[in-house]
Amino acid sequence: MIRLIAAVDRRLGIGKRGGLPWSIPTEEQYFTDQTKSDGGNVLTGGVTFRETYTNGPLKDRNNFILTRDDTPIEGAKLVHDLESFLQDFAGADKVLWVSGGADVFKQIIDLGMADELYLTHIDADFGCDRFFPPFEEAFELVESGEPQEQNGFHFHYATYKKKPARS
Repeated sequence: MIRLIAAVDRRLGIGKRGGLPWSIPTEEQYFTDQTKSDGGNVLTGGVTFRETYTNGPLKDRNNFILTRDDTPIEGAKLVHDLESFLQDFAGADKVLWVSGGADVFKQIIDLGMADELYLTHIDADFGCDRFFPPFEEAFELVESGEPQEQNGFHFHYATYKKKPARS
């Protein structure tokens, strides 16, 4: 099972100048809780890891970093072949959470290997320069949470599942 998890603005923006342009502690806790569940396996792209994870790998999770670089990262395993790595989780009892970035999300969706999307929709436009890829054709909404507000931001959680293959 491969699950992509991200917070997105109205235009599917996920980042700006190497960071998050919002601060929503409830959403951050949701991310932590979700990625610690079901085995706590989390894949992050190397750029996102370097720009966003300033305190190092995520605590209490199995961290996998997709990178071309061979320099070891304490507390994480390096992944150099995305498709082969994903095969270990595809259709298995294991769950992999993918936390970005934009290129990693796009590659996995393009490969048709994402089973579910866990998106936090933030009702704002932050002028982001990194975007979650279009997904509406391949995924259907299966659950939408109640609207919430924190720090002046309105948001809700949504879960999408891959649409069945057409024959």
